[in-house]
Amino acid sequence: MSSTQITVVGNVVDSPVRRRAGNGEVTKFRLASTDRRLDTATGQWVDGDTFYVDVDSWNVLGGHVSSCVVKGDPVVVVGRITTSEYEVEGAKRSRTVIKATTVGHDLSRGSAVFKRTPRAAVEVPAASGDPLDPLDGDAAVPDDAAMAEAAPF
Repeated sequence: MSSTQITVVGNVVDSPVRRRAGNGEVTKFRLASTDRRLDTATGQWVDGDTFYVDVDSWNVLGGHVSSCVVKGDPVVVVGRITTSEYEVEGAKRSRTVIKATTVGHDLSRGSAVFKRTPRAAVEVPAASGDPLDPLDGDAAVPDDAAMAEAAPF
């Protein structure tokens, strides 16, 4: 099954809310993305239509979103676009949702300070005894699979 990937640049409309859901936790917020174009007749930028979408960020990503993103922030969201269906008083409804894989501040509109989340240490045997010695040609370098196994999430 293929999924539809989407990238949306916009502003956070409401404060992110973190909730327990199923086997994990989800942080939800609404995103507004307004089309802008240059009116060549006036030389001014004009706003076009605004696209509103709900964003769901699960587990670790959701925790970071809830601690870093606030209402009004300019963000870039990458994820899988889906339709969530539900019922209200017997009437079927739906909403468009992005299940986020990445959420970040839009640095074209401001600056940020990034704080890396600590990961579990990976023990790497090395010929010289120093696993981080770049001059030791015999030093073992962990592959992506080993790093993934060591990750706490």
